[in-house]
Order: sequence, then C-alpha cells, then structure tokens
Amino acid sequence: MNKQLIRHYLQAQTVMDQTTEQFIDECIHEVQTIAQFKAVYQIYHLSHHPLMLKEVNIPLVSDDLKFYFKDCHECCIIACTLSTMIDRQLKYYEHIDMHKAVVFDAVSNAYLEECCDDFEKTLDFKERTFRLAPGYGDIPMQLNKTFATLLQIDKKLGVSMNSSGLLIPMKSMIGLIGIGKNMKKTCLSCIRKESCELRKGGQRCYVKD
Repeated sequence: MNKQLIRHYLQAQTVMDQTTEQFIDECIHEVQTIAQFKAVYQIYHLSHHPLMLKEVNIPLVSDDLKFYFKDCHECCIIACTLSTMIDRQLKYYEHIDMHKAVVFDAVSNAYLEECCDDFEKTLDFKERTFRLAPGYGDIPMQLNKTFATLLQIDKKLGVSMNSSGLLIPMKSMIGLIGIGKNMKKTCLSCIRKESCELRKGGQRCYVKD
C-alpha cells in the first residue's frame, strides 16, 4: 500500500511518531486481511449544453463536471466498497484506542482508493479523466442517491444510504470518470487552482505518484 497516501490522510490528525508508524504497518495488514472489495460500474453517453447522461436523462448540474468533462463523450459511474468488516473494526478501535482508530480509518481510506484505482485499470479506458465523487468541489452530494439507485448498489454491493446521503458501509464510494480525454489530477488541471488555499500554502489535496 501507498504509505505516502496514508500519511496524507493522517495530516493534522495525529503526530507521525514511531507508534503511529507501527500502527500504520499493523493496520495495513489488518485492512488487507478483512476487507472485501466489491465494485460495479455502468457507462453512459454524455450530451452537453446541458451536461447529461443521455440514456437515463440525468442532468449533471456542476460547473466542475462541465469543466472536466468538456471534451468527453462518455461517463463511467463506478461504485465500490470494502464491505462491513472494516466499519466494525473501526468502531471497535474507537472504543479502545482512538489513536489506532484514526490510523485504521486513514489506512482504510487509502486502501479503498487503491482498490478502486486497480479496478479502473481493468476497464482499460484509453483516454479518461481522474475519478470525481459527489461532494467534490460543486458536484452535488445528492447525486450519490441518484447513482446508488441507478447502479442498484444495495442489491449488488450491499451498500445502503443514510438520511444525510452518506454511504453505509462508510468505506464505500461512488465516482464519475469522463471518457474521451486524458486528465490526471494535478494543480494545473484543477478548476480551483487560482483560489485554492492549500496551493497558496504549498500543499496539495492529492498525493503525487
């Protein structure tokens, strides 16, 4: 697993001391052992002005998506989860050791990203954007509910949604990928590069490979 990404998730949450590094190694082993990664996806054609998923007439009301999908002809909606055992173990650590719980949470987040990245590679898209999720930038969080229904993630993944629109199990994710244009996650490719407080402070919201 990418320890750099794990440390990025831990930034400002805990001191990176010897105990934390030991917890990272322990949690990597544990997460990889108990996680049950599952994923589903569906590809739709895009229409522009307004931006929509053609086959299902679902509007994508987001300036960010208009920017990133400008030259894309299709959109892949992907949903994935690490399943329930990760949530149970996180709650266990929250009761006995909050330091380890914070590390376990970060490792789980990193592992979900890594598993989803690996799954995307099997789809073999020649030209694609990076993955964007509802709640990122101005992409409406309520799209989670729309896509959850569209992909039937309750039946196919065992993933449900609470009243706030958050996915359950927590280590689950829905993302959108534009197909037809290569775009990696960099500061220069970001719609918010001119106003980003992180960038002004010499930081990034992502980990550079």
